[in-house]
Amino acid sequence: MYTNKYTDIIEKVKYLNILLYLKFHIFNICVMEGKKINTGNETQIINIKHSYEFMVISIWIDWTKERDGSVVKKQVAAIGLRHKNNGLYVIHPISSFILSWRWAQRKFNTQRKHANNIVKFLNYLLHRKKPNIKSLAELDIATGTEYLNSLTNDHRKRGTIIGSGRTLTSFYVWLSEHNCLPKVDANYIESRKKKNAHNHSTYYESLFNPILPQHTKSNRKHLLPVKYIPLLLETCQLVAHPIAFGLYLQIFGGLRAGEIVNLKRTQVQKNLNGAGFLSNIKNQQFRTDVKDSSGANYVKKPRKQEVFQIKDWGNILFKEHVEFYKEKDVDNTGALFINRDGKPMTGKSYSQYFYKVKSKFIDFLTENGSIEDKVVAADLRLANWGSHIGRGTFTNLVAEEIDNPAQLMFLRGDSSLSSSLPYIAKTERVRKKVEERMNHMHTEYIPRLIERENR
Repeated sequence: MYTNKYTDIIEKVKYLNILLYLKFHIFNICVMEGKKINTGNETQIINIKHSYEFMVISIWIDWTKERDGSVVKKQVAAIGLRHKNNGLYVIHPISSFILSWRWAQRKFNTQRKHANNIVKFLNYLLHRKKPNIKSLAELDIATGTEYLNSLTNDHRKRGTIIGSGRTLTSFYVWLSEHNCLPKVDANYIESRKKKNAHNHSTYYESLFNPILPQHTKSNRKHLLPVKYIPLLLETCQLVAHPIAFGLYLQIFGGLRAGEIVNLKRTQVQKNLNGAGFLSNIKNQQFRTDVKDSSGANYVKKPRKQEVFQIKDWGNILFKEHVEFYKEKDVDNTGALFINRDGKPMTGKSYSQYFYKVKSKFIDFLTENGSIEDKVVAADLRLANWGSHIGRGTFTNLVAEEIDNPAQLMFLRGDSSLSSSLPYIAKTERVRKKVEERMNHMHTEYIPRLIERENR
């Protein structure tokens, strides 16, 4: 049986979208200038400009039903208007841009990205000084360019501004299609329409010409020097035990944090040859009760992912983790990673654990390391990095041992299984090479794990 309530939301949004034609002009006057409303015995002036703001709202809807009757939910991103003081919000009809246009069937993170870009633009219009925009019908190309230039003035990254420009171009196209953009020539918009030579899909070149900042070197750290992997694992064991096995999965399997918190205990199995684990990564939707619009709980690509077994560390960490946490699963969800309240861990909680590890790891190198270690610690303290460094480190580990890029795509889970079958047989050779690189350093940095290994 198949049910789809997504269309219900779209129809409601389309109904609300009538406001775009009938009331949006009045709404914007209310937003920009304040509106008198009667409240019984008195008339109040509500200055919406200062009291309200646009926001991204995460919504879980019943999407389909499985054959066993269980409901499969889907997370979608909508745009809301929130009162700053009491936190109350309503879904705004402008959500139709996300929910009933080209991103209607896209994944949550894609919807969230474009919704965030539009929310920032709308809040800019809401709070900027003169000239006031009283209606979306007053938007023109200069207004969009001015907004993008404001991002440059705020020292936003070049890629961020270009991405915002793409979303804003789509927003203008959408408004034009709904006859809500009289100040922008439809012929100009049509002239920016192009065809992709590879897949023949259509897209629009940017309608705007902002001043972009120069290319700058990113301060993001993508990988950890190999010699410090054991110390990072040991530090995690000591200060953030609930995610120690998760960190192992990231470093030696390339899993993302969102994929880790979606694992069930039954979905991590040892390979028959004992050379590693096979993780069956799926979107479990453990925490539909959490209103999280960050996308941190999301599985980017459901797949079966191989995780290397290094010095039997994986077996030790997995066994200890399951034995310690399976009884703490109060809701009997089967989730592999559990928070302190006995509920499935969220991506946000996982990140918080990791930042404790990061802080202690850097402190240890600073206080107890060699001169080289202290230099590395200073660099790591200034750099921007989180748990995703595990996936980057895994990529670096295996990249030196592979024969071609396609094999790396398979090991990272970036390609389909059918296209990667020729490379599966070579993963054991890569695993052994990685293990050899770890042999000469583990005794110095990870004594507790080695001690358990030798029991």
